Amino acid sequence: MKSLSPKAGLVAALLLFSGVAAGKALTAPKPAQDAATVVHELYEAFERGDMAALERLIAPDATWTYYGPADKLPFGGTRHGPAGVADFFAKVDETLENPVATQFGYIVTGDTVAVPGTEESTVRSTGIRYKADLVHVFKVRDGKIVSFEEFIDSGKVLLAFQGDKSAGIAAARPSLGSDAGKAVFTTCAGCHGNAGEGRAYMYAPNLTGQDPDYLVRQLTNFREGKRGKTDDAHGFQMVGRATAVPGPEGVKAVVSYIAALPKLPAAPVAQRAVPAAIGDLVQTCATCHGAQGEGNPAMQAPALNRLDKRYLAQQLVNFRDGKRGYHADDAAGAMMAASAKEIPDQAAIAALADHYGRD
Repeated sequence: MKSLSPKAGLVAALLLFSGVAAGKALTAPKPAQDAATVVHELYEAFERGDMAALERLIAPDATWTYYGPADKLPFGGTRHGPAGVADFFAKVDETLENPVATQFGYIVTGDTVAVPGTEESTVRSTGIRYKADLVHVFKVRDGKIVSFEEFIDSGKVLLAFQGDKSAGIAAARPSLGSDAGKAVFTTCAGCHGNAGEGRAYMYAPNLTGQDPDYLVRQLTNFREGKRGKTDDAHGFQMVGRATAVPGPEGVKAVVSYIAALPKLPAAPVAQRAVPAAIGDLVQTCATCHGAQGEGNPAMQAPALNRLDKRYLAQQLVNFRDGKRGYHADDAAGAMMAASAKEIPDQAAIAALADHYGRD
């Protein structure tokens, strides 16, 4: 099964469900309440990383069941409602990586839709890659998913979690050539621009001029569920994009490509007077980000003067409201979240963004 974490971790989800979205069972137009159409819409929502659309398709009283020992498989057992579904995919994302799935079609009987297929994933803790047969069974009522059941060879999955190599298969990984970074970046350009310049209206930051290690860390955070919760609407979209990058090697390759792009001018922070109302806050920011907001790689602090004002303001809100810097393994993010909570109000956030950000 694939993943969609509350952080939104779609790490496995986008890939595993996307195979069904391309299936041929729904080529003919169907009524809006047709059960197969609703299931198809669910898969499409997973594929594009649209958690809001997904939640609209889950009934408040829905049950979501993975048939496997819940005391041994973190995503095993039954969960309830949209929140339970989000928790299920969070657990999948935390424990599985590099998922691949095949769906063989839809079998529709009234309000029930069965989707047979296979799942192939690597268990993070053991490194064992398994491939198991499965069937997804959905029940639909009034245009909502009221029941989901995953019947899978959970014995094979459990062996992989327990480190039994007999359950494993050879995991073929793509080799990355010299043009890999440029190829991967084509998936970034739609939001961040062909030159990595960013698009403020899409809340996609300028990537040029940032420390490469910082960019690697953020992509990894998105991939591993440490950033991009479902309530972070813009960050959540990045989860699917980041998890589509082919492994750590792909992350390094695309960051190397970004690092070689021409750097856009930084904001002229030195020429801007510091408003008295945020004087103390600016001094605090300078501790990690530098006097001109130029960033400090040693502190894992990005260059604020490379980011546009709108994006900066949104990230400060996200840190303050617990939508970023929430994960125990994101130490730098947690530090920033603690600092953001000291910002008194929205006016101060706007003033900080105006002081450091690019127009």
